[in-house]
Amino acid sequence: MLELSVNFGTCTTKVSVGLNSIRDVGRLIRQHVGEQPLPGVSVVSDSTVFAKYGSHIMTSLAGAGFDSGHFLIAPGERSKRLAVVEEIHEFLAARGALRDSIVLALGGGVVSDVAGFVAATWMRGIRFAICPTTMEADVDASLGGKTGVNLKAGKNLVGAFHQPFLVAVDPACLTTLSDRDVRAGLAESVKHALISSEEFFDWHLTHLDAILALDPNVLPELIHRNLRIKGAIVEEDALERTGRRALLNFGHTIGHAIESCTGFTLRHGECVSLGMVAICRLSRDLGMLDASAVRRVEALLTRLDLPTKLTEKVSGDDVMHAIHLDKKRRSDGLHLVLLEEIGRPVIRSDVADDAIRSAFESLRA
Repeated sequence: MLELSVNFGTCTTKVSVGLNSIRDVGRLIRQHVGEQPLPGVSVVSDSTVFAKYGSHIMTSLAGAGFDSGHFLIAPGERSKRLAVVEEIHEFLAARGALRDSIVLALGGGVVSDVAGFVAATWMRGIRFAICPTTMEADVDASLGGKTGVNLKAGKNLVGAFHQPFLVAVDPACLTTLSDRDVRAGLAESVKHALISSEEFFDWHLTHLDAILALDPNVLPELIHRNLRIKGAIVEEDALERTGRRALLNFGHTIGHAIESCTGFTLRHGECVSLGMVAICRLSRDLGMLDASAVRRVEALLTRLDLPTKLTEKVSGDDVMHAIHLDKKRRSDGLHLVLLEEIGRPVIRSDVADDAIRSAFESLRA
């Protein structure tokens, strides 16, 4: 079992990464809660994930002495709506959930976003734990405390920071994912490499075949390294006040716009891949990043079967409109994370719209 503690000042998130640990979630929660009488646990999951792992989770919670219930949402980004949050609030009310109750998210980034926002807003905030089941959640979305839902106007515009007290990662869950979902999640791992170190970027190349084969000897290290990188950044800027955490948005400003403008038909990671390509090209065009580095990034994404060209019909005007609605925009302009070299990100707010649009247009197949 690989473990990590991320200290946010007012709270600490304990991360446990271990094969087949999904059957041990009840004990892990009991270990961190340590209360008598034990609080109730409400599991939030989607119907697909719960069909695979629900019995393991519920049996584990019962075995640890918890009174538990579950609420299922529809799979996919379209469940990130305030109406769904209200339905779960009503479920908590029916269960008699109190201030000491716990919400446990079982699933990917959508589930943890919704369940975390529910926990942040029920009785002004109750405890929250995550058992992620997707590559994206394992390497990124499960850590950091960002929760929220989408509006028609844009992605994640309504939300709250609410840190989980426990993230229990079982890499074995990845073996039930589609190949497309595994590869899409790996876009976030490439992102972490690009903003942290060339060594980690090269590590992906060295271990690429093992990663794609979901080798149990490599997956725990992949996940642990990603969460260690993200945890170190989030510890410095848990509430996005200093600007340090903005580094984690590399590729996401353009990626989120593409995701929204394509009606969420592409995977999040596929849109992040496109966003990273556009930002690398923009960094090159601004004289910051060597063209050879751009080619190296595109080559790795291609080997991961992630898109570097946009084949969907998307209006450039719509994308620029979505970019300017992005929640990361500040009064002094849009803050973009660019690259000076692999492992050396820089945040700039002086990039002209024409340059951003040109980078987006370069993605067209």
